[in-house]
Amino acid sequence: MFNRRYSRKVEIWQKTEVSDGYGGSVLTSTKIKDVWAEIETKGAGYKFTQYGLNDFKNPVIFSIRGKQNGITWNEDTSIKYKGKEYIVKGIQNIDLEGYFLEILTEGQ
Repeated sequence: MFNRRYSRKVEIWQKTEVSDGYGGSVLTSTKIKDVWAEIETKGAGYKFTQYGLNDFKNPVIFSIRGKQNGITWNEDTSIKYKGKEYIVKGIQNIDLEGYFLEILTEGQ
C-alpha cells in the first residue's frame, strides 16, 4: 500500500557521548541507520504554527514509517540527505500508534 510512497533513502544521526581517551567524554554524531522517506519541502515563509513551532528558516517534512525503525527521537537527532543536515524540531504522529511519522525539520 505504501511501498512506493517512501522512495528516498535518508540517514538518521544522533549525538552521543564518546570517551575522549583522557577520562572525559565528547559529544559526537553517530549514524543510527538508513530509512526510506518521503520528502516535502515548504517555502521559506511557511511556519509550523499548527504544531506550536514558529522559528524556521528552511522547513522540510520527512514522512517515514516509525514503529519498526526503533529510533528514539529527541532534540539530538538529525537527518542527512544528499550531504545536507536537517535538525529535528518536532514529530507529528500520523496514525496515533507510531507506525507513520512526520518529522518536522529545519535545513542548515
